[in-house]
This record gives sequence, C-alpha cells and structure tokens, in this order.
Amino acid sequence: MRHNKNKLTISLFILIILFIGIGYAYLTSNLTLSGSTKLAGNTWDIHFANLVVNSSSVSTSTPATIDSNDNTSIDYEVTLDKPGDFYEFTVDIVNAGSITGKISLLTNTGIPSNLEDIIDYSIVYTNKNTPVQLNDMLNHNSSKNIKVRVSFIEDISNSDLPSDDIDLDLNLSITYTQSDEDELDTNTLIQQLKTENSSCFTKYEGQVTDQVGQTITASNVYFNNCADKRNIIFNNMCWQMVRTTVTGGIKMVYNGDVVDGICLNTRENHKGIVQSNLGDAQTLSSSYLYGDSFTYEITNNTFTLTNTETATWSDSTYENLIGKFTCKNTNGTCTTLYNVNGYSNNTTAYTSAYTIGDTNYAQIGTSSYNANYRSPAMVGYMFNKVYNYKDGAPTSGSLMGNDVSYENGSYTLLPADGESVLGTTLDATHHYTCNTTSSTCTKVRYYYYSYNSYNNYIELDGGMNIEEAVNNMLYNDNVNRYNSSIKGVIDAWYKQNMLSKTNMLEDTVYCNARNMINQNTNGLNKNGNLTTNINFKNNDYTKDLSCINETDQFAISNNKAKLTYPVSLINNEEWYNIGYSLRKTGVYYWGLSPFSFIDHHSYVRSVISGGSLSGDFVDSNNGSRPAVSLKTGAVISSGDGSEANPWVVQE
Repeated sequence: MRHNKNKLTISLFILIILFIGIGYAYLTSNLTLSGSTKLAGNTWDIHFANLVVNSSSVSTSTPATIDSNDNTSIDYEVTLDKPGDFYEFTVDIVNAGSITGKISLLTNTGIPSNLEDIIDYSIVYTNKNTPVQLNDMLNHNSSKNIKVRVSFIEDISNSDLPSDDIDLDLNLSITYTQSDEDELDTNTLIQQLKTENSSCFTKYEGQVTDQVGQTITASNVYFNNCADKRNIIFNNMCWQMVRTTVTGGIKMVYNGDVVDGICLNTRENHKGIVQSNLGDAQTLSSSYLYGDSFTYEITNNTFTLTNTETATWSDSTYENLIGKFTCKNTNGTCTTLYNVNGYSNNTTAYTSAYTIGDTNYAQIGTSSYNANYRSPAMVGYMFNKVYNYKDGAPTSGSLMGNDVSYENGSYTLLPADGESVLGTTLDATHHYTCNTTSSTCTKVRYYYYSYNSYNNYIELDGGMNIEEAVNNMLYNDNVNRYNSSIKGVIDAWYKQNMLSKTNMLEDTVYCNARNMINQNTNGLNKNGNLTTNINFKNNDYTKDLSCINETDQFAISNNKAKLTYPVSLINNEEWYNIGYSLRKTGVYYWGLSPFSFIDHHSYVRSVISGGSLSGDFVDSNNGSRPAVSLKTGAVISSGDGSEANPWVVQE
C-alpha cells in the first residue's frame, strides 16, 4: 500500500456531554451532566472522572478535559496531519447515585460514509473493547471505563484521499433512564455459572462496602456456594470464586498450582515462603542492611532485599525500621529473612523469620499475621502506634484515678465523677495511677485488664490519655503506617507472580474491621470492666459485609488505608457467608478480620483445617491464601468451573 506524500489535515472538534434530568441522563459526544436529583430518598448522579490521555497521542492545544464546573462534559480539538496520527483517551462514566441507569437512546453522528476509509472513530468499553450499545446498564455506585479514539487510518492509498482539508464535528448522544434491575451479567463467568447452575448463587441481603467510603444496601452481591462450580484458572494458578462485588467483579481466593490443567484437591505441596519462627526477639544491634520489600528465588532458596538502606536498631531509630526486612547482614542476600515487626528493647526486635520451603497446595506459604502480639494495634493489616502491655499490680497504697489532666510535663490524677478524693483500689472506675502515693507524675500507668494474677497496663507519657491512645492504635487517619508481617509476604508474592495481570483486576475494598463491639464496657474505656476482653466486630459470627471505618477499607484508591497492589485476604464475614465445607483445605490459614485482644494477646480470625472459623494469636504460623477481584467483563475461554475442568480466564 502507498502512503500519501502530500499533507492532508483532518481537523476535528469533539464535544462529549452527559446530561441528566429527573429520571434519565443524556450523553452526547459533548458529554454533559446537568445535575443531581433526589428521587424518593435516592440520588441520581452520573458524571465523568479520571480522564487519561494516551501518551502516544498527537499533541493538541485543546486536549480532552472534563469540565471542572460539574464534571459532566468533555470537549477537545485535534488535528491529524498524516496517516497513522491518532488521539485517544480513557475516562470513567461514574454512577455515584443510588439508582441504576440504562441506555435507552443512542445517537451517533459518526464518520460520514465517504470518509470511513480515512478516519476511524470509536467509543468502546475499555475492558471488553465492545462498543457502547442500547440497553447497557450502569449499576448504582459503580463505574465503567470507556476509551475514545479518533485516528487517521495508516494504510491508505492516494486515490482514497480527498483533495481538501477536512473539518469535522463528531457527536455521540446517549440517554440513560432509570432501571429497576442491576447489571449482574456483565461478567462472562457469572453469566456462565448462572446458566449452568443458578442454585449456586446465594444472594447477599444487607450492607456492603466494596468501594471506599460507600456502604450501601447490596442488590447484586452473590456468593458462590457450589463446591464444584467455583474453580478458576487465572495466570496459570488455581483460584476459587467467593462472591461478586457491587461493581460486577469476581472476588476469588488463591488455591494453588495448576497440575495437568486441573485444580483437584489431590495436588501435592509446592514451594513457597514459609515462616520459620514464632515471633522471636532477634538482636539487631549491628549495622545491618534493611529493605522495604524483597524478591525470592525458589530454585536456590534465597531472598534479596530491595530499596535498601544501612541502619542500626536503637531507641532513637527503631520506628524507621518497623515493617522492613533484613537478612541480618550487610549484603542483603540470605536464606533466612527477617521482618521487623515490633520493638522489644534497644537491641532486639520482634520478628517473623522466613525461609523457602514446602507449603500446602492451597496457599502461597505461611506467616504470622504479626510477630508482635502484645497490643490491640497488632490486629491491623497495617498499623502505626503500638503501646505494648506491661505486667504488674500497682504498688500497695498507690492512688488510683478515673482520668488525668496534663500540664507543664506532668500528669495529675483525677477522681471519678461524684468522688471528692482519689481511690486506692484498682477497679472499673479507677484505671490510672502513678504507682505511688503521689497524684502527680511524668509518666502514668493505665490498667486495662486485671483478673486473677494478670495485671496488665500500658504506660502513657507526653500528655497522652487512654482515649487518644486507643485512637492512635485503631482509628486515626495515620493508623496504617507499617505493613503487617503477612501483608509484606503477600505483596512480595504479588510483585513476583501477579504484577503483569494488574490491569485485569479491580480495585475493591478488603475490610480489616477494627471497630470494637464492646467499646463502652471493655478495659480500654476509663469506666470499663477490667475483666472484659476487647472484642472487635468479628468476635461475633456475622455475615455483615459493611466496613464502617474508612481506615479499615483497604484499597489502592484509599489514601487512609492504601494497598500497594490489588490483593489482600478474604475476611471472615465473607468466609462465614460461604459455609465451612467450602472453606476446608486441611490446614489453618488466615482471614483478614480482627477477633479480640485478651489479656495481652491479639487474635485475628482464621480458618482451621476442617473449615470452621476460629481466632488465633497473631504470631501463629498460619497459611496465606491471597485474594484478588477480577474486573467485570472477564472472559472465560473454556471450562465449566469444576475441579477437573476449571474455568480458564482469557488473558
């Protein structure tokens, strides 16, 4: 084919408008949204977000931009000078309302028929590369990414070119109207499962948090309760479907290597990262090399640190090293790797130690959840401030207060309401003490648990009181500073084995619910019972998928609980919805849900070998089964979902 040797300029003006009136939206290729309207307690809100221009596009003085007034229109002007030139961008159409929209009218001026061999203009869904069509739905509280591309067709002969420059206005109009049903069948896998065995789906009724800051009543969340209709091969790994997400994704959990194209439960063990200690305190007094993460080599059983620095563990530097990894040497390569997880003293740290070894087929390896179990903070998938417990009853005769004031570097004990003097007995209304007969001190003890021979307290200084300490450990915006031990292992595995598939995974919420269900009565309350354990949401068996604290909503898009990669663990609310027979793997493995803090031990939910739910010390050596969520539109190239014939995701 011959390319035109003479310059032909194609000038295009494109305006995309999303227009919304009561009960419907109007999208043109000027896309304009004219407001958000409340309907019977619901909201109607469809708009543009997250526009990204392809970096290889031609330069233009008027690039595609979302109108900043209401995020409802896009316009751009582009000139294509020669065959092969193109302009392309992607943008989300977001339904932030509570009503599902459905395309009821579609008008596209398109390219004139006499120019179809010269200019290509398309608007398609990015993940499926299919055009926007009538009856397409946009679920409430969800979004779809579209790709807009206009190009000067490259392989074109001189005879096909007009003699003059071309100026075109292109328009696409889409009208959304209210839909009474959600789009469930956007995912081919869901479609196939429904067709073959609709009884496998159990509809979830209740609140769900699958998107950051959005807890809604679920209308399209289904759990897969069929043991032999849930097996998936993705990235040459076996997975098991757990449930659908509100955005039409498939949340699934790792289930081992593929053997001869199948995922039978008779598969043998494989090599992985395995924990080799139980939260031992390791001496870190020398100048060692530390890394933010690591890589590993299965064939020679070695670890290599990445993003390294040399540092010495001490009282003044330890906070900078929590969450990092070390080989306890100066070269950064080893066969035993240590995750620094907590402060023991100025020369030793609580660590999880790892080697390469055999692990059960259903997991990537084993790990403690956190090596340091001595604080409520350690139920966090990430954590920050840790107040480790100390043990010992108050000295006889010590004054006890219900609260404290702080001034000029000194605490003063305060009596309980209605009392004129301080007490001398440790009880439900007297938690604070200077551990002397004095009512003032520079550091104060707060007792949170006292039962039989246990007398546990944390030491506070700098004006900190118990309310602030609890907030620092569980709730504040900076609570997710350090990776847990298990997150460090999962992230390293993902980076090494899954990074190339990130574009096929959705950014959904993984809930690490640290909200206490007995906050008013446990010992972390200054009026609380000193014999009552600290119980988190999942201390009760619950199927509730809501995640009320934004700092517990782990997702890539959440700066308050930011994941490094779109991977985490299944929480026990999700496991509980499935049933114990589908959870059985023959080994113990971690969930994501905090369970309790008893005496001085943090517990997180786990699944035991027979599939029942339990709670384990966070320093226990349990299996790791990472979870990811396939984007809506995943295509299954073969299989029926059974163990012997799993669905194979087209990649």
